[in-house]
Amino acid sequence: MDTPPRVTAVITSRERFSYAEESLKSFYEHTSVPCHVVYVDVNSPRDRWERLRRLSDERGFTAVRVNKYVSPNCARNIGLRYAVGEYVVFLDNDVEYTPNWLEPLLSCADEEKAALVGPLYLHGPLQEQTVHMAGGDMEFSGAWGTRSFVQTQRHFMKHLSEVPAEELRRQRCDIIEFHCALVRRSVFDQVGGMDEGLLTTREHLDFSRRVLDAGGTVWFEPASVITYRMPPPFALTDLPYFMLRWSDAWTAETLKHFANKYGIEPSYVERVAKNRKGRQWLLFEQIKRYLPDTLGERGTTAVKRAFQKVEPIGNRLLVELLALREPPLEWRCHHGSGSPAREPSVAGPVSAAS
Repeated sequence: MDTPPRVTAVITSRERFSYAEESLKSFYEHTSVPCHVVYVDVNSPRDRWERLRRLSDERGFTAVRVNKYVSPNCARNIGLRYAVGEYVVFLDNDVEYTPNWLEPLLSCADEEKAALVGPLYLHGPLQEQTVHMAGGDMEFSGAWGTRSFVQTQRHFMKHLSEVPAEELRRQRCDIIEFHCALVRRSVFDQVGGMDEGLLTTREHLDFSRRVLDAGGTVWFEPASVITYRMPPPFALTDLPYFMLRWSDAWTAETLKHFANKYGIEPSYVERVAKNRKGRQWLLFEQIKRYLPDTLGERGTTAVKRAFQKVEPIGNRLLVELLALREPPLEWRCHHGSGSPAREPSVAGPVSAAS
């Protein structure tokens, strides 16, 4: 009888669909550890779903199709239902991998008895060697209801060559990110699943905090390296999900939930403006590709300003329209050839208490 894999890779949509096949190709090229793979598709265009389903037959992974756009935490909880083995590694669908990225994470978890392990995160093309995070820290201070909260992504935006060698060693930290996060499955028995009240952001902070509060440890393992390939480009069919995923409405709801959960000062919610600016920057970078050169710098700036005024209105209308058409949550599962055809491990929602 075949020994079941020690780890399940649960891959979910971060903010677009169009990079998924490239990311999966990189995953299979660079992953030598046997894995049960679960890809959770959150209502991507039907042609993309059909390609993923064919790919699941070729590669032998489980493809789960959700009938509407859902948050990454909701998708992670759905994928978790199909997990087997001692560990789950959560991955976004826009990640590129380096050779043997998974082995160091497993070694760290085994040797340090870690609950949660993250790699060295880069972003952008791998050859640019731009650090996204080399472990992270967070701190709460003050009285409940007016607490301050600070988080730090170590060495964010530095070139890898600028990071001191002593900082690139296995070490404990406070936070890792869901671009790639190895979790000991027994942790979910202690802390529950992902908090679905967090729709857009703060998911990794919340889960790391709950792990630490339960007595678990969080580790940074730089021997493992991945890179997050942020957009642009977008496919046109990515945009509705992207706009909902980073919408003002979802962001405000998320930040209110996070602030209430951890007793943070209400003004924390004002950070919604920061998310809006990030969303607009990414979208305008895509738009700029189609502007005529004859506009020049001043014309491009004028278009950008007009876009920044109109975009929040369009964003609100999109959210309202999607809410009107939102069906009850359902999903179906396609087990690729060689993938274990199994029922979900639990019958009800796998989510954390709010």
